[in-house]
Amino acid sequence: MSKIEIQKIVEKMNLKNLTPDVGLADKYVEVPDINRPALQLTGFFDHFDAERVQIIGYVEYTFLEQMDEATKIKVYETLLAYKIPCIIFCRALKPDQELLEKAQELDVPIFSTEMKTSAFTAELIRWLNVQLAPCISIHGVLVDVYGVGVMIMGESGIGKSEAALELVRRGHRLVSDDVVEIRKVSDDTLVGTAPDVTKHFIELRGIGIVDVKMLYGVQSVRETQTGTGRRNTTGLVWRSSTQSSSATRLSAISFPSVPGVTSPSSWRRRPSTTDRRRWAITRRRSCTKGCRGTWQRNRK
Repeated sequence: MSKIEIQKIVEKMNLKNLTPDVGLADKYVEVPDINRPALQLTGFFDHFDAERVQIIGYVEYTFLEQMDEATKIKVYETLLAYKIPCIIFCRALKPDQELLEKAQELDVPIFSTEMKTSAFTAELIRWLNVQLAPCISIHGVLVDVYGVGVMIMGESGIGKSEAALELVRRGHRLVSDDVVEIRKVSDDTLVGTAPDVTKHFIELRGIGIVDVKMLYGVQSVRETQTGTGRRNTTGLVWRSSTQSSSATRLSAISFPSVPGVTSPSSWRRRPSTTDRRRWAITRRRSCTKGCRGTWQRNRK
């Protein structure tokens, strides 16, 4: 089952740790949902989702302020006894000292954020859905062509990387070469990302490893970010149009296998009757010669 370290959540969401004495090394979150413990603060713990991240907003905070000390301490003890992953206070609200002491005693971390409750909840759920989504690895090359994810698939040595590099030279962007990690974020949305070890790299036969970002600039690779600038996941989102009985189908180009022959391909753009240009396959031409010249010039 997928899980993510709480320390990564702290770094991603820029949280302030209010219980620094509580260790985070062995603490994980396994579900992408959150819980606002409004009913639990009244003493109702039936069907309580203790495995979720607990978020305290302004409403819950105001309710706690109106409770007497004895009832408040009893609620704190019952809530923290469930071994919840963590508690996050929004709007930079400051928890009671009694809660902080009980949290340290029961080894439950407490954090704070300056974001509003609704905005923080939406951002955290979105990020957790991506991180905890079911993931598989596929052999192929993923390229962003006019904002559409194109998965180039085929056997080893058939010319997938050469075709992807030719697309990059024509202004499109590389997402991942050789290994593509596919995450199913929702029923109709897939997210393709590159493993950290191969990010921005392409392997070309006869040349070696090519750093696409260094040779062609940052515009040649796909870097997706949210409007707030906190998202730094390299990847590409595309939607599937149909579903088979076994898995969601991807937009893909498959190269036929020819024994003992490597078939690099090139592409030529031609104007169409619409504003958008379409691709037409022309005569085959290797792109490694041009890449080799660019690589040698950069070495000088």
